[in-house]
Amino acid sequence: MTLRDAALDAICSQRDQIPILLAVVIVMGLLLVFPLFLLNSGSQGYVIAVIDAILIVLCLFVFGSTYWYCTKRAME
Repeated sequence: MTLRDAALDAICSQRDQIPILLAVVIVMGLLLVFPLFLLNSGSQGYVIAVIDAILIVLCLFVFGSTYWYCTKRAME
């Protein structure tokens, strides 16, 4: 077993926890919608909110693709 296979086994063994992480990230994204509309586009708070939005989208992509891959791997 290679190091890659061992890492994937360790990550995919936590597959039941990934939907909880996805739910938390989705709630964070919903809570971020209000500051994006209420802050002025040139303010420091708006820049922080945009950076947070980028991080949330990145987390959704990583956790979503990990869940999809682990589910696909479990069915094989």
